[in-house]
Amino acid sequence: MTPAVRVRMYRQGLGDCFLVTFDVGANEGHLLIDCGSLGATTTGVSLADVLKNIRETTGGHLDVVMATHEHQDHVSAFRTQRAAFQALHVDQVWLAWTENPQDPEAQAIAKRRDDLGEALVQASRALTRPEASPASRAVGLAVHDVLGFGGDPDAAGAFAETINEAMSFVRTGLTNRPRYLKPGEPAIEEPWCSGFRIYVLGPPSTEAALEDVGEAGSSELYGVAGGLGTGAAFLASGQTATAYLAAAELDQRAAFQAAQPFDSRFRVERESARAGAVYPQYLSEADWRRVDDDWMHMAGDLALQLDSATNNTSLAIAIERIADGKVLLFPADAQEGNWLSWHDPAITWTIRNGDRDQTVTAATLLSRAVFYKVGHHGSHNGTAKGRGLELMEQQHELTAFVPVDRAVALNRNPKKSWRMPAVALYRALLPKCQGRIVRSDIGWADDAAVAANVGVEEELQGIAAPPQWTEWRAKQRAATNVTVTPLFVDYLLP
Repeated sequence: MTPAVRVRMYRQGLGDCFLVTFDVGANEGHLLIDCGSLGATTTGVSLADVLKNIRETTGGHLDVVMATHEHQDHVSAFRTQRAAFQALHVDQVWLAWTENPQDPEAQAIAKRRDDLGEALVQASRALTRPEASPASRAVGLAVHDVLGFGGDPDAAGAFAETINEAMSFVRTGLTNRPRYLKPGEPAIEEPWCSGFRIYVLGPPSTEAALEDVGEAGSSELYGVAGGLGTGAAFLASGQTATAYLAAAELDQRAAFQAAQPFDSRFRVERESARAGAVYPQYLSEADWRRVDDDWMHMAGDLALQLDSATNNTSLAIAIERIADGKVLLFPADAQEGNWLSWHDPAITWTIRNGDRDQTVTAATLLSRAVFYKVGHHGSHNGTAKGRGLELMEQQHELTAFVPVDRAVALNRNPKKSWRMPAVALYRALLPKCQGRIVRSDIGWADDAAVAANVGVEEELQGIAAPPQWTEWRAKQRAATNVTVTPLFVDYLLP
């Protein structure tokens, strides 16, 4: 008998929480993939609601908890709902190799990420100080909101303190021996998921593939981060540059000077300008014509790079049902570098199929995908094209689940810039899945949602013609293996 598998997507807002149940209705095994949120404006579902249902559904027993990467929208519940998790019995914890405290390369990556995060927090605070120009404040607010994915930019302590607390609990509070997974390892076949194989696709096993910022170990990005940090500290101090540098350590002075857009010979302190000693007209100019803080506006780009680099450490897996080869794909928030690394010629799996060996590649798995957990909440850079979606050939069956709250995403700074799901991706997914797209905020994809909430959905207006929507709604009604409830959405592969 072919074992059934069910995927439950919780509707707790902008964040991921998926409960995968194997051998449904028989000898059930449970895999929890992530549990976090940045807010649920549309549904109002709380993480406490989610944990209550997980306990009821599993009887308080999880075979595996998998935390894909260090972002609040994926792991915040491991801190805020710690007591609820402690009440569960967890057999195994799976983490990416990049989380291994015994791996020197993993720790080097983590240190650079944390150093850049700390510097960007300082930059955000400096750019949003009361006397900053409107342009600087806008950049500072944008940096602040990007940093909200990877830490707590408002915390009094270290930027990544809350994330580290959540990950430390996953690593040590749920089990004594977490398992750190690398791509290309033998497919996982265990009694709790009997009848299925689980393939580890990412994250990439080399730093170069994870972060395209120059040669591994170079000081290019780290140096910029140091400059941002000292520059932000200077602005926040309210001192003159002369006084700040006089009290600074040697390395701080060097980093500050290196980060300035002009050599010291050509810089004029703000106090001199105010006193009218030089360039008295400068301070009378409109804010948009002044360049006081413009050198720090690189913080916005660096914040996005930090966000993408963390996304690229996502633990990505494919689950294959052995009996028919059908695949469920969970890429977490993998971005281009992660997706492309799956196709490295060195990453293949040899499995026994009857009386002969068979070679499996990422392309093989993608071609057999019938369920796709859409990467990074449907953002423009969370789904690969030629090496990703275009390889998914099961159009008659493919169903996509998008864990998103568009209202929450659009409210982040700059307003309406976090377009999730992205129009181009949505337009590609709809025909690929023949309309079988379910969002955690609104349920089934539907043009009626635009009319019901124009302020949030207007960008998606006219994405397809009415006859196409009519055809897709018929496909959705025929997908009786998908059940939408206020708390969760279920996908059943019978």
